[in-house]
This record gives sequence, C-alpha cells and structure tokens, in this order.
Amino acid sequence: MDEREINRDVLANNELKETSNSNVIERVLEEELVKSYLSYSMSVIIGRAIPDVRDGLKPVQRRILYSMYELGLLHNKPFKKSARIVGEVMGKYHPHGDAAIYEALVRMAQPWSMRYPLVEGQGNFGSIDRDPPAAMRYTEARLHKIAEEMLEDIDKSTVRMLDNFDGSLQEPEVLPSKIPNLLLNGASGIAVGMATSIPTHNLRDVVDTIIAVIKKPDISMEELIDIIKGPDFPTGGIIIGKAGIREMYVTGKGSFTIRGRVEVKHDKKKKSIIITEIPYGVSKADLINQIAAYLQEEEVPVRDLRDESDKEGLRIVIEFPEDINEEVILNNLYQKTSLQTRFNATFLVIDADKQPKLMNLKQLVEAYIKHRFEVIRKRTQYAYQQDSRKAHILEGLIKASRSIDTVVDIIRNAKDISDAMAQLMEILQMTEEQAKAVLDMRLGRLTNLETQNLQSEYREVLLRLEKEKELLMSDEKVYEVIVQELLEVKEKYGDDRRTEITEYEEVITKFDKKDLIPNKDVVMTLTRKGFLKLMDLNAFRTQRRNGKGVTGANLMEDDIISQIIYTKLHNKTLFFTSQGKVYEIENIEIEESGRATKGKPITKYIKLEPNERVLAMMDISDYKGDLLFVTKNGVVKRTSLEDFKNITSKGIRAITFKDGDELVSVLLVESGDSTVLISTKLGMSIRFSVDEVRTMGRNAAGVRGIKLREGDQVVSATVLKDDSGYILTITEKGFGKLTEASEYRKQSRDGLGIKNIAEVEKTGPVVGVAYVKGDEEVVVFTKDGASIKFKVADVPLRGRVAQGVRVIHLADGDIVADFAVIGGEE
Repeated sequence: MDEREINRDVLANNELKETSNSNVIERVLEEELVKSYLSYSMSVIIGRAIPDVRDGLKPVQRRILYSMYELGLLHNKPFKKSARIVGEVMGKYHPHGDAAIYEALVRMAQPWSMRYPLVEGQGNFGSIDRDPPAAMRYTEARLHKIAEEMLEDIDKSTVRMLDNFDGSLQEPEVLPSKIPNLLLNGASGIAVGMATSIPTHNLRDVVDTIIAVIKKPDISMEELIDIIKGPDFPTGGIIIGKAGIREMYVTGKGSFTIRGRVEVKHDKKKKSIIITEIPYGVSKADLINQIAAYLQEEEVPVRDLRDESDKEGLRIVIEFPEDINEEVILNNLYQKTSLQTRFNATFLVIDADKQPKLMNLKQLVEAYIKHRFEVIRKRTQYAYQQDSRKAHILEGLIKASRSIDTVVDIIRNAKDISDAMAQLMEILQMTEEQAKAVLDMRLGRLTNLETQNLQSEYREVLLRLEKEKELLMSDEKVYEVIVQELLEVKEKYGDDRRTEITEYEEVITKFDKKDLIPNKDVVMTLTRKGFLKLMDLNAFRTQRRNGKGVTGANLMEDDIISQIIYTKLHNKTLFFTSQGKVYEIENIEIEESGRATKGKPITKYIKLEPNERVLAMMDISDYKGDLLFVTKNGVVKRTSLEDFKNITSKGIRAITFKDGDELVSVLLVESGDSTVLISTKLGMSIRFSVDEVRTMGRNAAGVRGIKLREGDQVVSATVLKDDSGYILTITEKGFGKLTEASEYRKQSRDGLGIKNIAEVEKTGPVVGVAYVKGDEEVVVFTKDGASIKFKVADVPLRGRVAQGVRVIHLADGDIVADFAVIGGEE
C-alpha cells in the first residue's frame, strides 16, 4: 500500500487530513501517541522480550540458533568466530544492535545462566562474578548437541517459515524443539507493561511431567507438582518451602525463597562457614562484598573471608573464632545478604496465536505437547510425500528392469530424449516422472543384483509408507512417538537435580520485645514536615477547659502537628501516602519521646519517595470500617480495612493511579448516613452518600466521584456525619468562610456538583474544605512559610457561593499552601 492509499483510507476514517503539502499528514497528537505506543509495546512484547511457549525462545535466540545451523556449526564441527555469527544474524534476520545479539549468544553459552546451555563457547564468555565476556572478535562458538535437538527436522516442512525483515530470506516462526526448552532453561524478560520470569528445571523431571500429561490428560495439578518437584537451578542452592512453588505452578505466578548451600566446619581453634552453592542469578563477587560489609558493620571478629572458587566449583570460606555462634551469623547472612533471595516467577509467554498469555504449569505442558504433535504430523506428511514419490519411481525402475530389452531398444531407436520418454510412457505404461527416472538411470542398475536391490528398497519404502499412513490416521500413535522421543532425550541428556527443596519454610526465631514491655496507652503525633513522635498517655494531665495547658512539642520553625492518634504500644499503625501506598509500623519500633521533643523523621521508619508525604495515620487494632481514597482527577475508591492486614516493609499499593493522577485524601468511612464532600480547585463541590461507592480491592483504580471541567482538579475531601455542622473553605489568596453543611445538598456520584465559591478569580483557587463543629482551631500556613492560628468560630457564616473574608494577610507573591483543623470535641 503506497502513501496515497494510506492517506485515502485514513481520510475516510476522519483520522487524518491532507494539507496542501501532500507529503505532510496532520494527526491529533494524543491519538498518534496512543496508536504508535501500542504498536511499539506489542513489538517489544512479541518481537523481543517474551519467549514463545512452544520452543521457549525469544526471537533473537531463535535467530542465533537458526543462523548457526545454517552455518553448519554443529557440535562436532569446528568453532567459528562469534563476530561471524553475530554478523550473520544481524545481516539476515535481526536488524538490531550487534551488542544485544552478542549478549544473547553469550548467555546461551553460560552454564551458570542456562541449566542446559544451547551454545558451546570457546574463549572468555564471562563469569559468575558478572565479569564481561571478551569482545566477539576473540571468542568462538558452535551449537551444543542438545541445541541440535531443537533444530532437528526443521528442513522437513515442520514449522512455518516467515519472510525476514526485508523479504529476501525466510526464517522459522518457531523451532521444532524436540526438547521442552521453556521449562528446561526458563526465561526472563521485561517488556512494556509486563514481564516474564520462568525458573529453570531438571530435564528428567520435565520429561516425566510431559509424559504424565500425555498419558493422563485430566491429571490433577497436585500430581503434576509431585512429578516435576520444583525448579532446578544451574547454580544449585536450596529452595525453602513448597507453598510458593505450588502457587507458581497452579496460578502462573508465585515466589519462593532460594538459599545458598552452606556447611559449617569445626576445628580446634576456629570455625568455618563454607558456601558451595549460591542462589540463581546472584553474582559471587557481589555476595562476597555484601558479606564483608555485614561483618564489618556488625564488628564480627572474623579471621578471614576468602574466595577459593576454581574450575572444580564455587567455594567461599568465612573463618572466625570457635566461641562465635555460627547460627547467629548464618541467620544474619540470610537476612542481610544475597545468600538468601526471593525468586518471583511469572509464567508469561507468547502463545501460538501470537498473544501474550499467563499460563500455569499444565497449560505450558499442553502447549508444548500440541506443538510437538503438529511437528510430528507435518514431519510424517513430508516423509509420506517423499516416500510416495520414491515408491512411484521405484515402480517404474522395476518395470524397466523387467523389460530391459524393450527399454534398451526404445532408447537406441528414439530420435531424442523426448521421443524416448514418450515411447516408454506408451509402451510400458509409465508416467512422465517414471520415464524420466528410467532415462536418468545408469545402465549398471539394470543388472540382476541391482534389480533385486530395487525390489528390496521398494518393499522397505512400502513398509515405511504403511507406518506413515498409520501414524497420520492415529492421534494415539503420534502421542506414542512424542513419548518415545522424549524418553530418548531423557536418556541422552538427563542428569541429577542440583537444587534441593525443603518441605516447609524455615522460621527463624527472633527475640520479641513485646514479651518484655507492657502494652500501655500511647499518643502518636505526626507533623507536616514528617516528624513522628510516640508519647506515654500518662504524660498528659487532664485540665479544665480554658486552662494554660502544658509545654508542647519543640517543633521546627513553621512546622505543625497534622495528625494525632491514641493507640496501644503493641498495636500497629498504618501510614497512607500521597503516592497511593500504605506502610505499616509496629508501634513498639517507634522511639518513645518526651512531650517537648520534636520526634524523629518518619523516613527513619519507612522509605518514602522524594515527593511522597504521609496524609493519614490509622490505628489498626480494630479493622472495622472502610477507607475512602480520593484522587486529584476525581476518582474515589472504597476498600475494607481488612485488606490491609498484611503489609510488607516496602509498603503495598493501596490504590492504583492512572497517568497524571495522585492521592489527595484518605478518609475513614462507614455505611449508613455518612456522606463525603469533594471540593475542587476552581470552586466546585459534590456531596454524595458513601454507600454509592462499592467496596473494591487494593489494586483497583476506583470509580469517578466528580466530573471535572477542563483545568480543574480535586484538592480536598471531608466526611459529613450529619447536617449539624459546617463546611470550612479556605482559598489560595487567604479567603475563608463557614457554610452550614445543609446547604450542600446530596447528589449522585459522578456529577459536576455545585458551586462552592463563585468568584475564584478574586479569592484564588480553593485550597481545601473541612467539616467542623465550630469548636476547633485552624492553622493556616503559606508557601513562603508564614502561618496563622485562629478559632473556627472567628470565621463568619456565609452562603455557599459567597467569597468569604480574609483569614490571613499575605505578603506579595505569597499564597496559602495548606491548613489543618486542630482539636474539637468528639
């Protein structure tokens, strides 16, 4: 299709319009970005990062193996320079950078990366220390014998051949793959919006698993897991527990712990921890550096740390005095170094329809069986066609041998080859193909012995044809061939497992502070600048209203207390952030402080992003109620507190944002009469029942709470229990007002809402709203750090769309940044 046709089609769809310059096509940027990015992402997913479920290869790997096959680099042939192979691949099939091709070639030759390497390398192909390989002009390579099994029968029309990038050559869509490479060597890759991570397995276990599915198609997942046992990594190691493995095989996603293999030796004056295997994917050099850093940090009296690895295997030795408890050191090494890691598996593959798909173990096996079934059928069809043609020709040759004199006479008296062929076809009732074969035959084949050989060969061909026909007519026999070939592969390449699997996850007993400290009442405060403080409730004496109070926290300049909760020392606290994440801290881990101190930065306890701040704290001794999340773009989401019981140290996602969105507020809500009021920057607001938002999971994105006009965004939200209180509104230019809550009528969710302030140009954009009873105080602070505290009761009552009055006098160029409502009766 040329450019004019493209333009014509696009104009018909109102997607493009042609300008006066026919070489320029105008397009809406947003539409072009969406379309182009989708095309790019699918290209990366299918064409680069995710393996095909049938042969377990990414396109670059497949092209490397096929190019080496075409170059004749079999396991028993001489090596060729890697640069020659890379050039062949890049020039014929893979028009990308040579570095990426060489990297893929190198990885297929590394025995610590591949459980069954497909390429045999000669020269420096890197190391388990992540040393780089030598340049491609120095190294050489050829196919491993097991890789040839993947390419066997590729010249027998067993797989579909596709045009290469310029249409000058053809390459296989997939390899015949007699070996189940996907499970054997695993895969890893990061595409656009998705990633795959499949662990390596033992060949014997995988073959037994495939055969089990062939013989019993309805086999249960539990039976399959018992057969395959679990991953088997090239670097060995120990998998701790089977629960994660089971989840991985059943769902296609799961994680499990891998630990290095360690032995402890006791001598008279020293003890030695000897590491002989490390987790898959871990650099030995990095691990040694991590161990050294831990030993130095903890000031462990180590006598020596050395690397004794050689060609015989890996060996890291740690020596220390005999009075050191090696179990303590080991437990810390497991927790603080890569001696113990977590493997996160995702069985994401490209299926036969060229679609990315998450599969479980049985689906992977079934896809491989289906592929081998098609390969064997096509191979048999190819052989049947070849043997049928051969039988046909042999029939003609035998017929000629029985009439030698006639054949010789015809040839001697014929005018030319065409005449001889015509007479053979007419007199001896031969086909054109048979006649041509007779004319091409050497006279020596007409001897009595050769005639017998022809008849013997003809009988052999007929027997083969009978078997091939039988195979083509019986699916069961095709499956028998698959099983037989798998057993042959198992016999030739099978080896013992390297990775051990323990039955249950080991629980490392830790000293628990809770067993020694009383579960007392405490107060926790958080300031706007992120200082967290825990105080004993008994430090606060009860006073009469309007008393002098007590000395408060010694806050940093312009800092204020934004959150206060009452809790128990043995409880946990949830921290919800502006990035939609939630973190959890054991209260007992927070350093207790006096009233006059400012506390500790919250980043001491949780790791926040540079622009991430905590919006809310919540005691989770009680899991009643729901959380209502409100975002800048008007999305609301309601999630049960029950969903936040298990939070990792890195936090978990509490809400999923769309591009450009972020969390504005987190509110505690309950079903019934509660309503929520959402306010926007340009003075709109909407009030609706909490029950209009159904409960969703943590990863859900939520639903729309308010429709926003162009340029508008949500800035605040507050919960209203009833209409007896007021709505406090404050704007950027320092205006504020109180409005009776009843003036904000209930509406349905997902509306435009009603006006909250009419003259936003005069008052400035809305900073926020808050539901108040009237007995609270308000602290307002500005962008430049100025602040003011006043009573809510000092703000006059105004109508819903009124502009209000000034609550703070601002310097030139300054604006209100935020405010907090402090105190009030419950």
